[in-house]
Amino acid sequence: MKYRILVLTLVLFLGACTAPVVNNTPTPHETTQTTQTTQTTQTTEPQSTEPPTTGTTVPTGTAATVSCDQPPADFQPLCTAYHIVSTTYVDPVDPSALAAGAVQGITDYTNEPGGTAPDSLTCALPDPSFATVCEAFVQEEQTDPAPVEDLVAAAINGMMNTLDPYSVYFTPDALARFEEETQGQIEGIGALVRAEDPNDPEGTACSTISDSCVLVIVSPLEGGPAEAAGLKSGDVMTSVDGESIDGWLVDEVISEVRGPAGSTVTIGIDRDGQPLEFTITRAAIDIPIVTSRMVDDTTGYLELSVFSTNAPTQFNSALQDLLDQGATNIVLDLQHDPGGSLNTAILVASEFLPSGLILRTEAPGDVQEYRVVPGGIATDPAIKLYVLVDQASASASEVVTGAFQDYGRATVIGTHTYGKNTVQQQYDLSNGGAIKLTVARWVTPDGHDYGGVGLTPDVEVEIPTDAPTDYLLNKALELISSGA
Repeated sequence: MKYRILVLTLVLFLGACTAPVVNNTPTPHETTQTTQTTQTTQTTEPQSTEPPTTGTTVPTGTAATVSCDQPPADFQPLCTAYHIVSTTYVDPVDPSALAAGAVQGITDYTNEPGGTAPDSLTCALPDPSFATVCEAFVQEEQTDPAPVEDLVAAAINGMMNTLDPYSVYFTPDALARFEEETQGQIEGIGALVRAEDPNDPEGTACSTISDSCVLVIVSPLEGGPAEAAGLKSGDVMTSVDGESIDGWLVDEVISEVRGPAGSTVTIGIDRDGQPLEFTITRAAIDIPIVTSRMVDDTTGYLELSVFSTNAPTQFNSALQDLLDQGATNIVLDLQHDPGGSLNTAILVASEFLPSGLILRTEAPGDVQEYRVVPGGIATDPAIKLYVLVDQASASASEVVTGAFQDYGRATVIGTHTYGKNTVQQQYDLSNGGAIKLTVARWVTPDGHDYGGVGLTPDVEVEIPTDAPTDYLLNKALELISSGA
């Protein structure tokens, strides 16, 4: 089963690789969670780069249209998003397909009843094919009046839905949550979940709750409110505060479940066909990032749950502590790690590699190489490294593991990994939201592309569905004791 892991406090990690800034060298593929060390860097919205379109102000139904060189303020985010997608997306885009997606986004938009239509409407057309989008605006305002800025956001969301699953639109609220989540602490109920198609054996990621897209509890976080309330792995969310989530975006579910510590939320659950409800008191949740311990006199265990922006310092400290305690074997556990900041991946890999290339990103007309940051504390080959992976190890997890395999630095144990080989970049918009766009694909130092197939471990181990938490760790300890 492939996982798309969120934290139901909630954390919206898509397993997205994010491109780094290391050694003060900026890159053109800087993305969400991009850091020098741990500071979030966002690519700001271009203010004067939208290409002009043909035509002047002309009537379209009850609206007029203008080009994107001087758009109405409410339409600026759509013009900017279109320009970024059409010039930066990793694959060629069809303007008419983007327009069709924008129309669908407007059509699918549900407004609170009682809205008032604007006295007049002037649409900005980033491309002539977007005339249909203006018609959709007019139709929506006539039948279900809504603020123009809300319909613009719906159009952007629909446009992004025509791209790959990792290219998404963040509302201002979702963007604020995402940035909180990358720092490692938020407020909510504390549970790992995945959004998946229950009818797809591959567990394909999805974004709108329906019969073909459900939100499944992977596991409650230890000591968190969800665990205390009785939520269990495998539970399927069905409602929030008595309202069905059918038709909601996953992002909307996140907004409703999260909230201030001390407040309550009621979660509807389907557990093996039985409907249940749990009223949970929200709390401040420290997202578990690094866990470490000595397993025996010579073996240290180091688990990294997500490549967040604040992980490098914690990881370095935990690794140094294990080495100080005499560890000559390090077991690095990346099971269920969905990825995160590529800058973090570079720094984690650099702890074990003395030099060399870690990965290469390839975008239309552009290739970037990312190399080891000198100064790693476990580069001595006498320190044996074992990496644990499973089908939920994705993106940045695969970057690190792939580099280790290419250099023969580690013995990789477990199952095939997720197979995500794309890099996303975040672009802020003038409405306070942002788009996260796939701008490149990455390959390992030896040129391996694991997109869609995942890495093959050196030691393949089938993990039973009821396997204990330490199942792969015990396999690694067996290898260590045998001298392998």
